[in-house]
Amino acid sequence: MDYLTSDRTFSNLSLRDLLAARDQFHAHLMHKANVVGTAVGRYLIRSTDPYPKRGDERPAVRPPMTTTVKQARTLENSEVREYSWPCVLVFVSQWEDDEDFGVRRRLPSTDYIPKTIYLEDGRSVPICVVLAPPVEEAPPPLAPDTIQFPVGSPTAGCPVFATIQGGQHLATLGCLVTDGHKIYGLTSRHVAGAAGEILTTRVDGEDVRVGHTSRKQLGRLPFEKVYETWPGRHIFVNIDVGLVELEDATAWNPAVFKVGRLGPLADLSVLNLSLNIIGCPVAAHGCASGRLAGRVAALFYRYKSVGGFEYVADFLIGSRDDEPLLTQPGDSGLVWVAESDDVSRDRSPLAVQWGGAVFAASDAARLPFALATNLSTVCRELQVDLFRARELASFEYWGAVGHYTIGALACGVVQDKGLRDLMIANQARVSFNPSKINRTVDDVTVPGFVPLADVPDKVWKKYKTDDSPYGRHGPENPNHYADMDFRDPGGKTLDDHTPSAASLSTKAWADYYRSVGWNAVSQRGLLPFRVWQIYKAMTVFVAAGKVASFVAAAGVLAHYVGDACQPLHTSYLDDGDPFRTPAGDAVTEPLGHGKGYGHGVHMGYENDMVDDFAGTLIKDLQKALPSPHTMPTVTGGQEAGYAVIELARRARAGIAPIDLVEAYASILKTKAPKDRSAALWAKFGAKTVDTMADGCRVLAMLWDSAWHEGNGPAIDHSHLKVIGKKELQGIYEKQDFLPSKALGKIDPYL
Repeated sequence: MDYLTSDRTFSNLSLRDLLAARDQFHAHLMHKANVVGTAVGRYLIRSTDPYPKRGDERPAVRPPMTTTVKQARTLENSEVREYSWPCVLVFVSQWEDDEDFGVRRRLPSTDYIPKTIYLEDGRSVPICVVLAPPVEEAPPPLAPDTIQFPVGSPTAGCPVFATIQGGQHLATLGCLVTDGHKIYGLTSRHVAGAAGEILTTRVDGEDVRVGHTSRKQLGRLPFEKVYETWPGRHIFVNIDVGLVELEDATAWNPAVFKVGRLGPLADLSVLNLSLNIIGCPVAAHGCASGRLAGRVAALFYRYKSVGGFEYVADFLIGSRDDEPLLTQPGDSGLVWVAESDDVSRDRSPLAVQWGGAVFAASDAARLPFALATNLSTVCRELQVDLFRARELASFEYWGAVGHYTIGALACGVVQDKGLRDLMIANQARVSFNPSKINRTVDDVTVPGFVPLADVPDKVWKKYKTDDSPYGRHGPENPNHYADMDFRDPGGKTLDDHTPSAASLSTKAWADYYRSVGWNAVSQRGLLPFRVWQIYKAMTVFVAAGKVASFVAAAGVLAHYVGDACQPLHTSYLDDGDPFRTPAGDAVTEPLGHGKGYGHGVHMGYENDMVDDFAGTLIKDLQKALPSPHTMPTVTGGQEAGYAVIELARRARAGIAPIDLVEAYASILKTKAPKDRSAALWAKFGAKTVDTMADGCRVLAMLWDSAWHEGNGPAIDHSHLKVIGKKELQGIYEKQDFLPSKALGKIDPYL
């Protein structure tokens, strides 16, 4: 090592370095044939390129030019990996191979885009060329029946309409902000219009006046004013934000529709904005497109030049997976939030969407990207703060409906009268009254009390920090699943290795996992052992007369039994077929999670379909459930664990995971996003009712079994009453309450 030279490796380049390199070379780039735009970010690597072997050194300087012709690098076939270099991204409308440039070649050397450019101090900056031809034609008009309206009260994330020159314009009201005196709705300036413009929305089918456009609004700002000390000559940052002075601020719910209560603002500036944000998972709700899940793809995308000045968008946001980000006109004004298992950062508002860019992809497909402005800039320039919550706000939390449904309905089918009285009394602690379970369930957030049936997801899956000492991210996750249908080298599955309750053992499962090469904690699902652990704890709590602890354990057990009655939770096909590509081609080595054929089925079936048909599902379940459950009880945790294995088998027999995968893959190709839940419900709705009814019965049976094994009938009836939220929260937030353990460490708790 040369200790007297500075480190000039690509990995040490800062965001400011990339901006300086681009600013210095941008005029040259934009005058080259086919170049349509630039951004800064991390190097895109073709998804088909192999990962480097562990321990390999990445080159510290640019790799030598090769004559190997590679397929065009596109936004569709490439990805950011953990070793991707900082770089300047150059978007081109046509891909050209290196050998086509030069004397007597098809293209002049002056049009060649170099692999590297240099800063004034001699440091090299990589250039990543990406084929991204812009699509200029307008998308089809938005169908009125696709616009999503709130229920009950107006809420952030809902549509707002303005009548302009005889036509109705649509935007999304992204969030609420305040200047300390008034509360405003934040939306798109090009829809909000001039001060005094009247905007409306619709609630429960009725038109509601939102308010009028404020004088507080932003159009564009010089880059060097927004990001002082960073290079950006002759550049404007497009912002396009207007505020709406709310007519009745008390009527508005500050939580964002289908996203939830906002976390603290992601306060980003020249002091802390860095390339670390590339790849950050983000979510939003647009009134035109519904709930959106994306990732930050690049920063400072330069998208047009007018009169000697260029325009940039702070964020270029793309899809989170292989499916395009289907954002549409009408989503302008929505707020993107960063998603994290760190409670202090979860749902932190990051950016305001004001537009989009659409690039051409293979097979004439379209790849939409969102263009968004740093929300910190908006708040700073308009001198406002986020208005995040009020005491009586309700919070949408997707994905919880199924768990809450099973927890609520099981309370009513318990066999023992005293226990049934206890569970009915605490139904609103375990879950909600069934009539209240819909897309707007209340108070499902942390910090604060979370109804017990979703504590494992909403509380224990968070990272443990000073702000969230209850977090158990990591060891908690494998408790929710078990791939019981994957065959080992001898052709046997976990089902085969567990033919009876007596055969259920951690050793047998660990031996199986070793035989298939699943050695990481995250690969070793242990759902039945988690049920075994909780069942044993419930009997101990009952025997000790600890009714509150029993209710807390019984409530969280609802989550795991709910997992077991969903066919994908106990299958290696949990999110698609890993032995087929998204195109359906067979592969010998399994693809990464969420990259196989029909990926997205887990979310599409267990979350979106269940949420969209919650009302019908609950009514059908109430008709299907006997009262009491009529199942024979079990004795001991081993039998309890085996009971959920049998439940999982019945679920997979009723709805074969491969059938779900095949159906979803077909639906992806033939149905618009708004129609996918209906297509799944038409095919699997009745069977889903059957599997969830089975889950309700098994849950109630396990409650009954533990209650009697611990001699619950001897507990004085005066103790069978409502347990306070604070008491229950104090129980489940302790690390020693039903501790989350990996397969190799759970035996002492069984």
